[in-house]
Amino acid sequence: MWPNFIAAALALFFGGLSYAFPAEPEMGLYNLLPGRANDNVSPDNACGNVVAGANNGYFCEATKDDGGCCSQYGYCGSSTDYCLTGCQPNFGTCSTPPSQPIEDNFLCGPQNQGELCSDSLCCSQNGYCGSTDDYCGGGCQPAYGQCKTDLTPPTGNDKCGPQNQGATCSGNQCCSVEGNCGTTSDYCADPRNCLLGYGRCDSDTTPAGPSTVNVARPLKGPVPYTDDIDDCIQDNVVALSFDDGPSIYTSRILDILKAYGYHATFFISGNNNGRGAIDTTSPYPDLTRRMVAEGHQVASHTWSHYSLLNVTHDLRISQMVKNEMAFNNIIGMWPTYMRPPYSDCTKESGCCDDMLALGYHRVYFDLDTEDYLHPLPSQIQRSKNIVKKALADKTATDYLSIQHDIVEQSVTNLSAYYFNVINARGWRGVTVGECLGDTDTSNWYRSFNN
Repeated sequence: MWPNFIAAALALFFGGLSYAFPAEPEMGLYNLLPGRANDNVSPDNACGNVVAGANNGYFCEATKDDGGCCSQYGYCGSSTDYCLTGCQPNFGTCSTPPSQPIEDNFLCGPQNQGELCSDSLCCSQNGYCGSTDDYCGGGCQPAYGQCKTDLTPPTGNDKCGPQNQGATCSGNQCCSVEGNCGTTSDYCADPRNCLLGYGRCDSDTTPAGPSTVNVARPLKGPVPYTDDIDDCIQDNVVALSFDDGPSIYTSRILDILKAYGYHATFFISGNNNGRGAIDTTSPYPDLTRRMVAEGHQVASHTWSHYSLLNVTHDLRISQMVKNEMAFNNIIGMWPTYMRPPYSDCTKESGCCDDMLALGYHRVYFDLDTEDYLHPLPSQIQRSKNIVKKALADKTATDYLSIQHDIVEQSVTNLSAYYFNVINARGWRGVTVGECLGDTDTSNWYRSFNN
C-alpha cells in the first residue's frame, strides 16, 4: 500500500522481488556482534546483543540458564532451535548443523556454504531460492535446486496494447506495459508489468476449487463494516500489520514475532509481482498456515494488488474472490478483514459498497513506518526515527501501524528495533482484530460452512 506518486520509484525495487537477489552477505539483525567477557552470565535467560539480548552481551551458562546455546533471537536454550541455525557462538556454545536443505532462509549455492533449496524451489545465480523464471531460468544453479529447461524466450516482435492500435497477444503470451508480447515475468507479472485485456496476465489465473462468490456473508462480530478503520479501541497496544507478502522474508518476521511474543495481521496478496499463486507456490501455503497456527491474523490485500478505484465492479469482485479461493485452498476459510492496495477505496468509486457486500472490514493505519521508502541499509534509520518519535508521544494511547514483509530491511533491521521501542513503552504488539476488541478469532474468517 503506497501513495500513487511513489509507484514509479518503487517499480525497480519491488521488481527485484521477482528477480534473483544480489549475493552479497546480508547485513542487519542476523549478523553476529562481538560479545563481552564470557563471565557475564545471563541473569534472565536473554543473551547476546540482538533482539531479546538488547545489547547486554550476556553469556549463556548451561548450569544457570535454560541451556548453554544463545539463539539468533537472544535466548538461552539447549534444543536445535537454539544451538543450530543462527546460534551465536560468542555468547554460548553451538552445535554443527547437519548437511541438509535449508527450509526457511532461502539461501543456496556455493556462495552460501553449498546450501540447497527445499522442495521444488530453484537456486538463482545469485544464491537465492525461488520459483519464478528469474530463479529457475538463466543462471539457475541445478546442483542446488530445481531449474527449468523449457522457458520460451520472448521474441519481442509481436506488439500489443493501446499504443499499438489495441492489438492483443497471441499464443498465450502477455502484453507488457511497453506494448510487447512475451511469456516471462517481465511481461506477465502484474500489476507492475502486464497490461490487462491485451493478452494473458498472471492475475488471470483462477485458483482451483469452488468459487466463493455466492456464499452468504453475514456481518460477523462487533467491528463496523461501514467505516474506514485506522485506529484501535484498545489502549497500550500497537496493531502490527504487514502488507504485500508472503515473501522470502516472511518466515523471518514470524520468527521474530514469536521471540517477542507478539502477534500481527498479514494483509496478503494472492498472485502479484511474478512470485506465483499463494496456494500453489512453495513455500507460501506453509507460511500462511504457520501464521494462523501461531496466532496471527491473515487478511486480504486483493489477488494482484490492483487499485480498486478506477476498475469495474466485476474486476473488483474478482480480485477479492480469487484471493478468497486461494485462502480456502490453504486454510479452509477466508478473511473478513481487508486493506485496499494503495489505500484506494472510496464510496464514489463503488469500492466501499462492494467491500460491504462481500462482508469485509476496510482497514487502514495511523502509523506509517514508511519502510517501502527506505529499503536500503543506509535508509532504514529514517523508519526507525518515525516509530521512535511516534512511541515517544505521551498523548498517544495506541497505534495501528503498517510495514511490508517484502522489504528486507523492514524485517531484519527495523522490526526488532521497533518491537524494543514498543516494549520500552510498556505496550504490546497485537493483531488488528485484537486492537479493535474483536477477540473472537472466528469473526476474522468465514467459510462455506460459516
